[in-house]
Amino acid sequence: MFIVNNKFKKITKLLKLDKPLVIFDIETTGLVIYQDKIVEIAFIKIFIDGRVKKEEMIFDPQIVISREATAIHGLTKKDVRGKPVFRQKAQELWETFNDCYYGGFNVMNFDLPILRREFIRVGMDFDYKIAQIIDSRILFQHMVPRSLSTAYQYYCNKNFQQAHTALGDVEVSAEILAKQLEHYMEIRDKNFINKIHHHSPESYIDNTRKFYWKNGKAYFAFSEYRDVALAKVAKIDVKFLKWLLSADFSDETKNIVKKALDETNI
Repeated sequence: MFIVNNKFKKITKLLKLDKPLVIFDIETTGLVIYQDKIVEIAFIKIFIDGRVKKEEMIFDPQIVISREATAIHGLTKKDVRGKPVFRQKAQELWETFNDCYYGGFNVMNFDLPILRREFIRVGMDFDYKIAQIIDSRILFQHMVPRSLSTAYQYYCNKNFQQAHTALGDVEVSAEILAKQLEHYMEIRDKNFINKIHHHSPESYIDNTRKFYWKNGKAYFAFSEYRDVALAKVAKIDVKFLKWLLSADFSDETKNIVKKALDETNI
């Protein structure tokens, strides 16, 4: 069913779209992109003329839905029983998603890679370029700098106007920390700070934080192969690594990928 929505029509005007934009979100059985599957997909497809198509689908993933995933999206084995499997809706989704722009929150690092993996499983090579992605999460991170002055405004509702000095920075940092603890300690256990600091790998190989060291090996810190060894990916998905070489990544990232391909004699 197609509708016309002035809010979405404004998006087409502002972006000067030359092809449709699909804004979507995916719920899955877990967070491991190369093995978990989609249980729900919802999308709004905005056409150049302002028409809009909205739809959501639930799938039987035919694998276990993790407790952690259910805690997030609420879908259980009972909810997906009798629902179509991805293969049955693949052609319909292909016609919706093929050759569009893609938007959403964190679609670049999660939703798009896992959707691509589902298409690959049914023999359909859903491909896209970074230039087709409009990720609200990345836009937010870029447009709202993670600086001391921004944090001061956010947590303390004050402008950081004093001259830049070490002691001045320390005083502001202390005030920010007090506000953070005041807010977060009410809703989290006392160990939440330690958990956050250990959540991300500490030793990144490159400045753009695309790879990190683990047990002496390089691992992906992004994409559908997040937390998978680069050497393993070089063996199972050469096409993906070659795509990285042709896409809009830093020379440093590409050199790491080239080295992995050279070491596997590909």
